[in-house]
Amino acid sequence: MRRNAAIKQVRLNVRANIAKGFDGFIANYSGDSSVPLTRTCGWSDAAHVVPTRYYLDFCIPINEADSFGGKRKFMEESMHYRMQRNFMPGGCWELKRNASLGGRPTEWPDDFDKYGTYLYGVASPSDGNYMAHRTLRGRAEPQWGLGNHLAPEEAMRGSSQRRGGRGRGARRGSGRRRGRIGA
Repeated sequence: MRRNAAIKQVRLNVRANIAKGFDGFIANYSGDSSVPLTRTCGWSDAAHVVPTRYYLDFCIPINEADSFGGKRKFMEESMHYRMQRNFMPGGCWELKRNASLGGRPTEWPDDFDKYGTYLYGVASPSDGNYMAHRTLRGRAEPQWGLGNHLAPEEAMRGSSQRRGGRGRGARRGSGRRRGRIGA
């Protein structure tokens, strides 16, 4: 990034470096870089490396200019969809659309260099997967069966609730009993 100002964001992908989801269009980067990179038409706040000035001078002003001063938006919403320029010419959406119709456009969107989004590694189904995503939503099991990260000791011994026993704090005799009328 210090050697090449065109590289603004390098993201560690949670899956293979293929054209899917936020990374709807990708291509190997052949410019000046000391590590293998893949250009992507997707902006994500998943684990990534950026220069501080990129956030201060570019990302945060875009987010603050968004609806409600960016307070009700994820950074991805402010950045990714603006980069896509859905249904408009010249954006990543048009690039993906042309590729899906069988064409292989030679030019990236004019404003790609402002976003400068890259994936670490090469564009290949066998490269990527440089991090794992774990959900922090309540006590739901993390993705891909990684156990309960909020209570690792419980994940080690297993939960009595899953084995059919009463869970911690369950009261005896609560609820209606069979055959009993009223109460």
